[in-house]
Amino acid sequence: MLSAAKHLAEILRSAQDDAMKVFNNLDPLELATSDYTDALSALDLDSFPIVPDFAIELRESEETGQHIYYVSPSRGELAGFPYWDNAERDMRHFVAEDVPLGSIAEPVDDADADWQIVIFEHRGFVYVLEGAAPKTHRFDVWFRVPTDRYIAEWARVINEFNPIEPVT
Repeated sequence: MLSAAKHLAEILRSAQDDAMKVFNNLDPLELATSDYTDALSALDLDSFPIVPDFAIELRESEETGQHIYYVSPSRGELAGFPYWDNAERDMRHFVAEDVPLGSIAEPVDDADADWQIVIFEHRGFVYVLEGAAPKTHRFDVWFRVPTDRYIAEWARVINEFNPIEPVT
């Protein structure tokens, strides 16, 4: 009996080791206001950690199809779109103009009951902020990706699902 329990514990430990860690910054990013068009221009953008190995994954959920996650082999799961159900269906019709990419003056801003994401491009980087409430001014996850890497990853995903209108 003990050896079976020990074996199960080893399997569970191995599964935990294989699971992707979740990235969080050491300190949350606090904005002065949840009016993102005003608050973002006051940020020290150089303080955002750079994620050069940024990637996009679609992961299956039993009940709601695939969801999009921003990941990094070196840092783990970065952010995602937990309420974008059946993203694989949307990807079949996605084109370059659909990629979530705003500007510092007009960021992409999406939210649901317990989640907020803000995305904008500025001077060669795409900045991503993820928080735990709509219109939050506190973000536990914040990072930046070289713009060319961000665009290349979205192009890869779009081309995988929509090879008829490839993004170059």
